Amino acid sequence: MFQGLKIAVKRQKKLLAIFFVTIFLPSVILSIFGIIALRNEKFRVEKQIENEQLQIANSIKDRIETKFTEIGERLENLASYPAFRQKDYTVIKELITGLFEKDSLASIIFLLYNNEEPVFSLFRTGSEENAGRPEPVYDSFLQQQIKDAEDAEYIRNDYLTAASIYNDAFRQSGNKIIKARMLNLTARNLMKAGKFNEAADVYSRIINDYPDERTEAGLPLDLYAKIQMTECYSMPGDKGSAVGNDLTVFEELLVNRWNLNESRFKTYASIVIERLTGLLSDSALESTEYLSRFEELEKRYHYRTEQWETIGNIRSYIVPELPGYFQTGSRSPSPFEFSKRVGSEDYLVLAAMIPGQSQLDNAGILAAKLDNLYLQNNILTNAVEEIKPLRNTAIYITTLSGDSIKGSKNNNPDAVTTTSLFDNNFPPWRLELTYTGPKGLGEISIFSNFYFWTIITLIIILVFGAALIARIVAREMEILKIKSDFVSSVSHEFKTPLTSMKSLTERLEEGKVTEPGKMKQYISIIANDIDRLIHLVSNILSFSKIEEGKKIYKKEKTDIVIWLKEVINNYKKENIESGIIINVQLDNNMPALHIDRDAMAQAIFNLLDNAAKFSRGKKEAEVTAERKNYSIIIKVKDKGIGIENDEKDKIFEKFYRGESALKYLIKGTGLGLALVKYTVEAHNGHIDVDSESGWSTVFTITLPVSDKK
Repeated sequence: MFQGLKIAVKRQKKLLAIFFVTIFLPSVILSIFGIIALRNEKFRVEKQIENEQLQIANSIKDRIETKFTEIGERLENLASYPAFRQKDYTVIKELITGLFEKDSLASIIFLLYNNEEPVFSLFRTGSEENAGRPEPVYDSFLQQQIKDAEDAEYIRNDYLTAASIYNDAFRQSGNKIIKARMLNLTARNLMKAGKFNEAADVYSRIINDYPDERTEAGLPLDLYAKIQMTECYSMPGDKGSAVGNDLTVFEELLVNRWNLNESRFKTYASIVIERLTGLLSDSALESTEYLSRFEELEKRYHYRTEQWETIGNIRSYIVPELPGYFQTGSRSPSPFEFSKRVGSEDYLVLAAMIPGQSQLDNAGILAAKLDNLYLQNNILTNAVEEIKPLRNTAIYITTLSGDSIKGSKNNNPDAVTTTSLFDNNFPPWRLELTYTGPKGLGEISIFSNFYFWTIITLIIILVFGAALIARIVAREMEILKIKSDFVSSVSHEFKTPLTSMKSLTERLEEGKVTEPGKMKQYISIIANDIDRLIHLVSNILSFSKIEEGKKIYKKEKTDIVIWLKEVINNYKKENIESGIIINVQLDNNMPALHIDRDAMAQAIFNLLDNAAKFSRGKKEAEVTAERKNYSIIIKVKDKGIGIENDEKDKIFEKFYRGESALKYLIKGTGLGLALVKYTVEAHNGHIDVDSESGWSTVFTITLPVSDKK
């Protein structure tokens, strides 16, 4: 193969030199310059994209930082009011409520004074309004009444008597707090006695007439009354009223109507939630509007408990680090930003210093903890949506700890990505902007670049030229191989009969054969070898004429039956030594055809010759001919080694010799079947092959009948 390649290249070296000088070398040089120009263009485009991305990132940051500045200035303006220095919490609460009640970003406002506990002005803790309230004085008569009622309630279980005594004490007392407490005790005993309607009336009176009174433990009496009202409704079976009452209580707990501390809020909220869950499990109530209202209140409850948790975290983690900002004799910058990672959340705090008595002192800090969800879902989202040139830029925002906030990361290593951080890491976010082109941001597309298409054109020319040269060289190698194989095959085909003829002739010349029978046998063998040579030469000459377009067919009107019999008999005579048995089945009613008898006879000879050569063991062939519609069908069937399916389309190509021929060392020129195909097609017919590998092969020649009457 390598030797053949060398010969092929040597024969085409002039063409290769022309290709190298005129196409390959100029194309390579121009491509190098084009690639350099493209790299410069790519660098320029990437810088342009990065500048655009930085502008987008700065625009997003400016919008968010503007919002921070607004809150910071608002805090600073508030902190300058004297009420903050004087710790006038009533005025402070009014000021803060007016400025922040509609601002969802500032979720928790708190005050911090040096060496004092933080004060959460808008989030009441339940301690301010109860402090310092005096307890009423119980005279001896009232104390005796209460003792008699307790004996009746707890010792004798006489709940109606106890209720009556408490009711008398209510009427006789002139103190509002005592009257409210006596009504509460009266209602309690009525419930124990099963008088739920009467108890509900008493609780309603407490709610309406004594809404601000509290029990000895400091619990609001109207809250207790409302909670008990649910029992008064549910026990007789009025579950609808019970659910409605508990939903109202739940909502009032969430707005902190009774100014409860965290512990009491969670205690009574859990009581209400547990009761509502049980009541709403009733199939008669679960499909009503009560269920959707309860679900909404539960969401608010979870938000409220999260606020309590946030306040606890502020006390534990944020407040201890803030006192350093206000030291006596030094004025800290105001407003300022502070952030700290607490658990899985970044706590963002904006704060302003409360001026002290002198210009150099800070009396305290007014701070606002920012709502991260509102910041991300509203302010950040709006800032991103307001940026116009986002058509081809993907934005991915994460915390510095790696938590995803918005978008998804682009993992394309070839994408142009710009990273930007917020000033002072407030908020502690990372912005990644990735160009997802190909077009946009004002850059010139690589695909519209002159150098790009020049390089593509040169590559196409190079590939086409290289493919053409490779094809020429491959074709040259193929021709060399075909010539070599053909010469080898023809030489062998000639050598065998010539060797036989020379050997027999020498014996005859030397007089070694004297018997007439033996001499006749030798002469017959020599004649058969001559016929083989004539047949071989005839095939080569015929194919040569066909290739050159000089083959002339002399068509004569021919009786197909008589002609076929003659052809088969002639083949048998010329190939007695092959030992092939030919079975013939001919339709005697076939019409005459105009054919070139010698050319078609040569085609039939070639098919029979193949049947003899490719048969293993017993050599047997079958020739049939019949008329079918307007055609004459001639079939030559053997019982040989067959043809593989993938070779059926190749066997009619010139010089092609199948794998079976190579495997069994069957000699031939590879022209026989090609000649058959050309001859049949010259008679306006066609040839088909049907073969079963390892079993048999059938060649079918179809010739048209000239008279289609």
